[in-house]
Amino acid sequence: MPANYAPPRRFTQKTLALVSLVKQMPQEPLCIPTANNTVQVGTLKPEAVARSTLTLVLLIGGLALFSILVWRSGPDLIRGLLLKVGWALPFVFLPHALVTAFEASGWWFAFPQNGCPIKVTEILRFSVAAKAIQHVTPSISQAGELLKFHLLRLTGISADSSMASVVAAKTTITLAELLFIGVGLGVILSYITLEPLVAISLGIGILVMGLAVIGLLVWQRMGLFRPLVLLGRRFTMLTKFLDRHEDFLSSTDRMLREYIGEGRRFYLSWLGYFLGWAAGVLEAWVFLRLLGLPHDPMTALLIQAWLVLVTRFTAFVPGNLGTHEAGAVMIFSFLGLTADSAMAFALLRRIRQIVWIALGLGLLAKVPRAQQPRLFS
Repeated sequence: MPANYAPPRRFTQKTLALVSLVKQMPQEPLCIPTANNTVQVGTLKPEAVARSTLTLVLLIGGLALFSILVWRSGPDLIRGLLLKVGWALPFVFLPHALVTAFEASGWWFAFPQNGCPIKVTEILRFSVAAKAIQHVTPSISQAGELLKFHLLRLTGISADSSMASVVAAKTTITLAELLFIGVGLGVILSYITLEPLVAISLGIGILVMGLAVIGLLVWQRMGLFRPLVLLGRRFTMLTKFLDRHEDFLSSTDRMLREYIGEGRRFYLSWLGYFLGWAAGVLEAWVFLRLLGLPHDPMTALLIQAWLVLVTRFTAFVPGNLGTHEAGAVMIFSFLGLTADSAMAFALLRRIRQIVWIALGLGLLAKVPRAQQPRLFS
Protein backbone atom coordinates (compact mmCIF):
# COMPACT_ATOMS: atom_id res chain seq x y z
CA MET A 1 0.00 0.00 0.00
CA PRO A 2 1.54 3.40 -0.91
CA ALA A 3 2.69 5.60 1.91
CA ASN A 4 0.27 8.35 0.90
CA TYR A 5 -2.74 6.04 0.69
CA ALA A 6 -5.73 7.48 2.53
CA PRO A 7 -8.77 5.28 3.17
CA PRO A 8 -12.19 6.84 2.64
CA ARG A 9 -13.86 8.24 5.70
CA ARG A 10 -16.77 5.88 5.49
CA PHE A 11 -14.40 3.07 6.49
CA THR A 12 -12.64 3.09 9.81
CA GLN A 13 -8.86 3.19 9.91
CA LYS A 14 -8.81 0.31 12.39
CA THR A 15 -10.60 -2.05 9.97
CA LEU A 16 -8.21 -1.30 7.13
CA ALA A 17 -5.19 -1.42 9.42
CA LEU A 18 -6.20 -4.86 10.71
CA VAL A 19 -6.55 -6.25 7.21
CA SER A 20 -3.18 -4.78 6.23
CA LEU A 21 -1.61 -6.35 9.29
CA VAL A 22 -2.95 -9.85 8.77
CA LYS A 23 -1.95 -9.85 5.11
CA GLN A 24 1.45 -8.20 5.26
CA MET A 25 2.84 -9.06 8.69
CA PRO A 26 6.33 -10.60 8.29
CA GLN A 27 8.16 -12.84 10.74
CA GLU A 28 9.22 -9.76 12.66
CA PRO A 29 6.30 -7.36 12.29
CA LEU A 30 6.97 -3.87 13.47
CA CYS A 31 4.48 -1.59 11.75
CA ILE A 32 1.88 -1.39 9.05
CA PRO A 33 1.06 1.41 6.62
CA THR A 34 -1.95 3.57 7.25
CA ALA A 35 -3.20 6.98 6.32
CA ASN A 36 -0.68 8.41 8.78
CA ASN A 37 2.22 6.67 7.03
CA THR A 38 3.04 4.21 9.82
CA VAL A 39 1.18 2.74 12.73
CA GLN A 40 2.85 0.39 15.17
CA VAL A 41 1.33 -3.07 15.48
CA GLY A 42 0.63 -2.14 19.08
CA THR A 43 -1.85 0.51 17.97
CA LEU A 44 -4.23 -2.32 17.18
CA LYS A 45 -4.17 -3.08 20.89
CA PRO A 46 -6.27 -0.97 23.21
CA GLU A 47 -3.62 1.78 23.37
CA ALA A 48 -6.07 4.55 22.62
CA VAL A 49 -8.66 3.08 24.98
CA ALA A 50 -6.12 2.56 27.80
CA ARG A 51 -5.14 6.24 27.64
CA SER A 52 -8.64 7.58 27.30
CA THR A 53 -10.25 9.60 30.01
CA LEU A 54 -13.13 7.15 30.26
CA THR A 55 -10.86 4.18 30.97
CA LEU A 56 -8.91 6.18 33.52
CA VAL A 57 -12.13 7.20 35.25
CA LEU A 58 -13.32 3.58 35.29
CA LEU A 59 -9.99 2.42 36.71
CA ILE A 60 -10.04 5.03 39.47
CA GLY A 61 -13.70 4.30 40.18
CA GLY A 62 -12.98 0.57 40.39
CA LEU A 63 -10.09 1.16 42.76
CA ALA A 64 -12.27 3.39 44.93
CA LEU A 65 -15.01 0.76 45.01
CA PHE A 66 -12.47 -1.92 45.89
CA SER A 67 -11.10 0.21 48.77
CA ILE A 68 -14.58 0.96 50.11
CA LEU A 69 -15.54 -2.72 50.08
CA VAL A 70 -12.37 -3.68 51.97
CA TRP A 71 -12.96 -0.93 54.53
CA ARG A 72 -16.65 -1.73 55.02
CA SER A 73 -15.99 -5.49 55.26
CA GLY A 74 -13.30 -5.09 57.90
CA PRO A 75 -9.61 -5.46 56.98
CA ASP A 76 -8.86 -7.40 60.18
CA LEU A 77 -11.63 -9.92 59.51
CA ILE A 78 -10.46 -10.36 55.92
CA ARG A 79 -6.86 -10.83 57.06
CA GLY A 80 -7.94 -13.44 59.58
CA LEU A 81 -9.70 -15.49 56.92
CA LEU A 82 -6.77 -15.24 54.51
CA LEU A 83 -4.36 -16.43 57.21
CA LYS A 84 -6.38 -19.64 57.44
CA VAL A 85 -4.98 -20.64 54.05
CA GLY A 86 -1.49 -20.96 55.47
CA TRP A 87 0.62 -23.76 54.04
CA ALA A 88 -2.13 -24.60 51.52
CA LEU A 89 -1.42 -21.43 49.53
CA PRO A 90 0.01 -23.36 46.52
CA PHE A 91 -3.42 -24.95 46.05
CA VAL A 92 -4.74 -21.47 45.24
CA PHE A 93 -2.89 -21.54 41.90
CA LEU A 94 -3.36 -25.16 40.83
CA PRO A 95 -7.04 -25.24 39.72
CA HIS A 96 -6.41 -22.46 37.21
CA ALA A 97 -3.82 -24.68 35.53
CA LEU A 98 -6.68 -27.06 34.70
CA VAL A 99 -8.76 -24.14 33.41
CA THR A 100 -5.89 -23.02 31.17
CA ALA A 101 -5.30 -26.55 29.86
CA PHE A 102 -8.95 -26.91 28.82
CA GLU A 103 -8.92 -23.47 27.20
CA ALA A 104 -5.75 -24.35 25.28
CA SER A 105 -7.45 -27.53 24.04
CA GLY A 106 -10.39 -25.42 22.88
CA TRP A 107 -8.06 -23.21 20.85
CA TRP A 108 -6.18 -26.27 19.57
CA PHE A 109 -9.37 -27.60 17.98
CA ALA A 110 -10.28 -24.16 16.58
CA PHE A 111 -7.73 -24.43 13.75
CA PRO A 112 -9.34 -25.18 10.38
CA GLN A 113 -8.39 -27.74 7.75
CA ASN A 114 -5.66 -30.08 9.03
CA GLY A 115 -5.66 -28.79 12.58
CA CYS A 116 -3.11 -26.85 14.57
CA PRO A 117 0.32 -26.85 12.86
CA ILE A 118 2.29 -26.19 16.06
CA LYS A 119 2.78 -28.15 19.27
CA VAL A 120 0.10 -28.06 21.93
CA THR A 121 2.70 -26.76 24.40
CA GLU A 122 3.08 -23.66 22.20
CA ILE A 123 -0.68 -23.15 22.21
CA LEU A 124 -0.61 -23.49 26.00
CA ARG A 125 2.14 -20.86 26.32
CA PHE A 126 0.32 -18.49 23.98
CA SER A 127 -2.91 -18.97 25.94
CA VAL A 128 -1.25 -18.03 29.23
CA ALA A 129 0.40 -14.96 27.68
CA ALA A 130 -2.80 -13.80 25.97
CA LYS A 131 -4.84 -14.25 29.14
CA ALA A 132 -2.35 -12.16 31.08
CA ILE A 133 -2.87 -9.29 28.66
CA GLN A 134 -6.61 -9.80 28.80
CA HIS A 135 -6.56 -9.49 32.60
CA VAL A 136 -4.69 -6.17 32.64
CA THR A 137 -6.81 -4.50 29.94
CA PRO A 138 -10.55 -4.01 29.56
CA SER A 139 -11.64 -7.41 28.25
CA ILE A 140 -14.04 -5.70 25.85
CA SER A 141 -10.98 -4.44 23.93
CA GLN A 142 -10.08 -8.00 22.82
CA ALA A 143 -6.36 -7.30 23.29
CA GLY A 144 -5.80 -10.96 24.13
CA GLU A 145 -7.18 -12.08 20.76
CA LEU A 146 -4.95 -9.67 18.87
CA LEU A 147 -1.95 -10.96 20.82
CA LYS A 148 -2.86 -14.56 19.91
CA PHE A 149 -2.85 -13.61 16.25
CA HIS A 150 0.49 -11.84 16.62
CA LEU A 151 2.13 -14.81 18.35
CA LEU A 152 0.83 -17.25 15.74
CA ARG A 153 2.28 -15.11 12.98
CA LEU A 154 5.68 -15.15 14.71
CA THR A 155 5.70 -18.95 14.48
CA GLY A 156 5.29 -18.76 10.72
CA ILE A 157 1.61 -19.73 10.52
CA SER A 158 -0.11 -18.07 7.56
CA ALA A 159 -2.19 -14.97 8.15
CA ASP A 160 -5.45 -16.56 7.02
CA SER A 161 -5.03 -19.65 9.24
CA SER A 162 -4.06 -17.47 12.22
CA MET A 163 -7.03 -15.16 11.79
CA ALA A 164 -9.46 -18.03 11.18
CA SER A 165 -8.33 -19.87 14.33
CA VAL A 166 -8.66 -16.79 16.54
CA VAL A 167 -12.12 -15.94 15.19
CA ALA A 168 -13.29 -19.57 15.47
CA ALA A 169 -11.93 -19.87 19.03
CA LYS A 170 -13.64 -16.65 20.07
CA THR A 171 -16.90 -18.01 18.68
CA THR A 172 -16.71 -21.38 20.47
CA ILE A 173 -15.58 -19.91 23.79
CA THR A 174 -18.51 -17.47 23.72
CA LEU A 175 -20.94 -20.31 22.97
CA ALA A 176 -19.47 -22.31 25.86
CA GLU A 177 -19.71 -19.32 28.16
CA LEU A 178 -23.36 -18.77 27.25
CA LEU A 179 -24.21 -22.39 28.04
CA PHE A 180 -22.37 -22.23 31.37
CA ILE A 181 -24.06 -18.94 32.28
CA GLY A 182 -27.44 -20.39 31.27
CA VAL A 183 -26.94 -23.45 33.48
CA GLY A 184 -25.67 -21.30 36.33
CA LEU A 185 -28.50 -18.79 36.01
CA GLY A 186 -31.04 -21.62 36.07
CA VAL A 187 -29.50 -22.91 39.29
CA ILE A 188 -29.36 -19.40 40.75
CA LEU A 189 -33.04 -18.72 40.02
CA SER A 190 -34.03 -22.07 41.55
CA TYR A 191 -32.12 -21.42 44.78
CA ILE A 192 -32.27 -17.65 45.17
CA THR A 193 -35.17 -15.23 44.82
CA LEU A 194 -33.96 -12.27 42.79
CA GLU A 195 -35.73 -8.97 42.31
CA PRO A 196 -37.84 -9.18 39.13
CA LEU A 197 -35.92 -6.27 37.59
CA VAL A 198 -32.58 -8.00 38.22
CA ALA A 199 -33.81 -11.31 36.81
CA ILE A 200 -35.27 -9.61 33.72
CA SER A 201 -32.08 -7.60 33.17
CA LEU A 202 -29.94 -10.74 33.37
CA GLY A 203 -32.26 -12.56 31.00
CA ILE A 204 -32.16 -9.71 28.48
CA GLY A 205 -28.38 -9.54 28.70
CA ILE A 206 -27.99 -13.27 28.03
CA LEU A 207 -30.51 -13.08 25.18
CA VAL A 208 -28.57 -10.25 23.56
CA MET A 209 -25.33 -12.22 23.89
CA GLY A 210 -26.97 -15.29 22.38
CA LEU A 211 -28.36 -13.34 19.45
CA ALA A 212 -24.95 -11.77 18.88
CA VAL A 213 -23.28 -15.20 18.74
CA ILE A 214 -25.93 -16.53 16.37
CA GLY A 215 -25.44 -13.48 14.21
CA LEU A 216 -21.67 -14.05 14.22
CA LEU A 217 -22.13 -17.68 13.13
CA VAL A 218 -24.43 -16.64 10.28
CA TRP A 219 -21.98 -13.89 9.33
CA GLN A 220 -19.11 -16.38 9.23
CA ARG A 221 -21.12 -18.74 7.04
CA MET A 222 -21.87 -15.90 4.64
CA GLY A 223 -18.30 -14.62 4.79
CA LEU A 224 -16.78 -12.55 7.60
CA PHE A 225 -14.95 -10.23 5.20
CA ARG A 226 -17.46 -10.48 2.37
CA PRO A 227 -19.06 -7.06 3.09
CA LEU A 228 -15.63 -5.42 2.90
CA VAL A 229 -14.92 -7.16 -0.42
CA LEU A 230 -18.27 -6.09 -1.85
CA LEU A 231 -17.74 -2.51 -0.74
CA GLY A 232 -14.25 -2.58 -2.20
CA ARG A 233 -15.69 -3.51 -5.58
CA ARG A 234 -18.25 -0.74 -5.45
CA PHE A 235 -15.81 2.06 -4.67
CA THR A 236 -12.96 2.55 -7.10
CA MET A 237 -10.83 4.22 -4.46
CA LEU A 238 -10.60 0.83 -2.71
CA THR A 239 -9.66 -1.10 -5.82
CA LYS A 240 -5.93 -1.20 -5.07
CA PHE A 241 -6.62 -2.21 -1.48
CA LEU A 242 -8.94 -5.01 -2.59
CA ASP A 243 -6.56 -6.24 -5.29
CA ARG A 244 -3.84 -6.54 -2.70
CA HIS A 245 -5.84 -8.28 0.02
CA GLU A 246 -8.73 -10.11 -1.65
CA ASP A 247 -6.91 -13.46 -1.67
CA PHE A 248 -6.34 -13.28 2.08
CA LEU A 249 -9.92 -12.19 2.80
CA SER A 250 -11.43 -14.89 0.63
CA SER A 251 -9.11 -17.57 2.04
CA THR A 252 -10.00 -16.68 5.63
CA ASP A 253 -13.72 -16.75 4.85
CA ARG A 254 -13.37 -20.11 3.12
CA MET A 255 -11.52 -21.60 6.12
CA LEU A 256 -14.17 -20.37 8.54
CA ARG A 257 -17.01 -21.76 6.45
CA GLU A 258 -15.29 -25.14 6.14
CA TYR A 259 -14.52 -25.19 9.87
CA ILE A 260 -18.12 -24.49 10.90
CA GLY A 261 -19.44 -26.96 8.33
CA GLU A 262 -17.05 -29.71 9.45
CA GLY A 263 -18.73 -29.94 12.86
CA ARG A 264 -16.36 -32.30 14.67
CA ARG A 265 -13.53 -29.86 15.45
CA PHE A 266 -16.06 -27.10 16.11
CA TYR A 267 -17.82 -29.14 18.82
CA LEU A 268 -14.53 -30.36 20.31
CA SER A 269 -13.38 -26.75 20.60
CA TRP A 270 -16.67 -25.82 22.23
CA LEU A 271 -16.35 -28.77 24.64
CA GLY A 272 -12.81 -27.80 25.63
CA TYR A 273 -13.88 -24.27 26.45
CA PHE A 274 -16.99 -25.44 28.32
CA LEU A 275 -14.85 -27.72 30.48
CA GLY A 276 -12.64 -24.70 31.13
CA TRP A 277 -15.61 -22.73 32.44
CA ALA A 278 -16.72 -25.75 34.49
CA ALA A 279 -13.21 -26.11 35.97
CA GLY A 280 -13.74 -22.65 37.43
CA VAL A 281 -16.31 -24.27 39.73
CA LEU A 282 -13.56 -26.52 41.09
CA GLU A 283 -11.44 -23.44 41.80
CA ALA A 284 -14.33 -21.80 43.65
CA TRP A 285 -14.82 -24.98 45.70
CA VAL A 286 -11.11 -25.09 46.62
CA PHE A 287 -11.14 -21.43 47.69
CA LEU A 288 -14.22 -21.92 49.87
CA ARG A 289 -12.64 -24.95 51.51
CA LEU A 290 -9.34 -23.17 52.17
CA LEU A 291 -11.20 -20.28 53.80
CA GLY A 292 -13.22 -22.60 56.03
CA LEU A 293 -16.53 -21.60 54.41
CA PRO A 294 -19.45 -23.81 53.31
CA HIS A 295 -18.05 -25.58 50.26
CA ASP A 296 -20.67 -27.87 48.78
CA PRO A 297 -20.55 -28.15 44.96
CA MET A 298 -23.83 -26.27 44.48
CA THR A 299 -22.55 -23.27 46.40
CA ALA A 300 -19.37 -23.26 44.31
CA LEU A 301 -21.44 -23.41 41.09
CA LEU A 302 -23.66 -20.54 42.21
CA ILE A 303 -20.68 -18.35 43.05
CA GLN A 304 -18.75 -19.14 39.87
CA ALA A 305 -21.73 -18.67 37.55
CA TRP A 306 -22.62 -15.35 39.16
CA LEU A 307 -19.05 -14.04 38.95
CA VAL A 308 -18.83 -15.03 35.28
CA LEU A 309 -21.97 -12.97 34.70
CA VAL A 310 -20.51 -10.02 36.60
CA THR A 311 -17.23 -10.27 34.68
CA ARG A 312 -19.05 -10.32 31.34
CA PHE A 313 -21.36 -7.41 32.10
CA THR A 314 -18.51 -5.25 33.46
CA ALA A 315 -16.04 -6.07 30.68
CA PHE A 316 -15.44 -2.34 30.11
CA VAL A 317 -13.72 -1.97 33.51
CA PRO A 318 -9.96 -2.69 33.43
CA GLY A 319 -9.40 -6.00 35.19
CA ASN A 320 -13.00 -5.83 36.49
CA LEU A 321 -11.43 -4.02 39.44
CA GLY A 322 -14.03 -3.36 42.13
CA THR A 323 -16.92 -4.82 40.15
CA HIS A 324 -15.66 -8.38 40.68
CA GLU A 325 -15.43 -7.79 44.43
CA ALA A 326 -18.87 -6.15 44.52
CA GLY A 327 -20.30 -9.16 42.67
CA ALA A 328 -18.71 -11.49 45.21
CA VAL A 329 -20.21 -9.56 48.12
CA MET A 330 -23.63 -9.67 46.43
CA ILE A 331 -23.71 -13.43 45.78
CA PHE A 332 -22.26 -14.20 49.22
CA SER A 333 -24.99 -12.12 50.85
CA PHE A 334 -27.62 -14.04 48.84
CA LEU A 335 -26.10 -17.26 50.22
CA GLY A 336 -26.17 -15.96 53.79
CA LEU A 337 -22.40 -15.45 54.01
CA THR A 338 -20.64 -12.39 55.37
CA ALA A 339 -19.05 -9.56 53.40
CA ASP A 340 -15.61 -10.24 54.87
CA SER A 341 -15.74 -13.85 53.64
CA ALA A 342 -16.72 -12.57 50.18
CA MET A 343 -13.79 -10.14 50.12
CA ALA A 344 -11.38 -12.83 51.32
CA PHE A 345 -12.62 -15.08 48.49
CA ALA A 346 -12.25 -12.27 45.95
CA LEU A 347 -8.75 -11.42 47.19
CA LEU A 348 -7.68 -15.05 46.85
CA ARG A 349 -8.77 -14.87 43.22
CA ARG A 350 -6.81 -11.64 42.80
CA ILE A 351 -3.69 -13.28 44.26
CA ARG A 352 -4.07 -16.19 41.86
CA GLN A 353 -4.67 -13.76 39.02
CA ILE A 354 -1.54 -11.74 39.80
CA VAL A 355 0.66 -14.85 39.84
CA TRP A 356 -0.71 -16.10 36.52
CA ILE A 357 -0.40 -12.62 34.99
CA ALA A 358 3.25 -12.55 36.04
CA LEU A 359 3.73 -15.97 34.44
CA GLY A 360 2.07 -14.84 31.22
CA LEU A 361 4.09 -11.64 31.02
CA GLY A 362 7.22 -13.67 31.70
CA LEU A 363 6.43 -15.91 28.74
CA LEU A 364 5.74 -12.86 26.60
CA ALA A 365 9.04 -11.33 27.67
CA LYS A 366 10.85 -14.24 26.01
CA VAL A 367 9.69 -12.96 22.66
CA PRO A 368 12.49 -10.84 21.13
CA ARG A 369 11.92 -7.19 22.00
CA ALA A 370 11.72 -6.18 18.33
CA GLN A 371 8.85 -8.63 17.84
CA GLN A 372 6.82 -7.71 20.92
CA PRO A 373 3.54 -5.90 20.22
CA ARG A 374 3.44 -2.45 21.79
CA LEU A 375 0.53 -2.98 24.14
CA PHE A 376 1.01 -0.28 26.70
CA SER A 377 3.28 2.33 25.14
